[in-house]
Amino acid sequence: MLSDVRQCPRGSYLDASALFPEGVFAHVTLKGFENVDPEALRSFLRERGQVVHAVHRVDQVHSGTVVSADQSPCPADALVGSAAGEAVRVVTADCVPILLANDSGSRYAAVHAGWKGTLARIVEGAAARVAGGDMAALTAYVGPAIGPCCYAVDGERFAAFDREFPGWLPPAGSVPTLDLQSINAHMLEAAGVPRDAIHVEERCTACSLGLCCSYRRDGERAGRMASLIGRTA
Repeated sequence: MLSDVRQCPRGSYLDASALFPEGVFAHVTLKGFENVDPEALRSFLRERGQVVHAVHRVDQVHSGTVVSADQSPCPADALVGSAAGEAVRVVTADCVPILLANDSGSRYAAVHAGWKGTLARIVEGAAARVAGGDMAALTAYVGPAIGPCCYAVDGERFAAFDREFPGWLPPAGSVPTLDLQSINAHMLEAAGVPRDAIHVEERCTACSLGLCCSYRRDGERAGRMASLIGRTA
């Protein structure tokens, strides 16, 4: 695992800040962290000594749409920020959260990549916006998501991914499965992000009963995990 589970008065979380440039913070809240609204996350960050005046969000619609933080809230699935003293966040409960920053920390992004967003290559669009022409200057954190151990799909969906990403998927077994974390990481590498700058959190949300929210496991009872990244004021 990349990130230790840490505790705070509001619940447990993963801290991926050390992977990113100085001044950039990156966190994933976990199961039991009851309130993932922007104001609650501002308080969470303040408790960590990371003062921000805004946490931006989008109305997630399982799309390939990437917007700037100053356009939020709006229907989209990735947010790109650049201001100091601000953060961007997405929420997930099996889909893949991806946090990105350039090497100066002057641009950063939070991406929600479910199967539709992954098929639409949303992480490529977000990475291009953050990179500003230099993909080699990016760092990426691929957060906890449902793994191939638990993500069985029908033949039609598997075939759609096989067409879009030829040669990337292992042969379909009797029950086809998808590894969305691996596909998104591969997309970033193929776009020019150095392999050693792509950090994948090897936690299956469906398997991690006491730690992660999972819609596939718990249905409507599942909570949501917030993945957020930003720059201190």
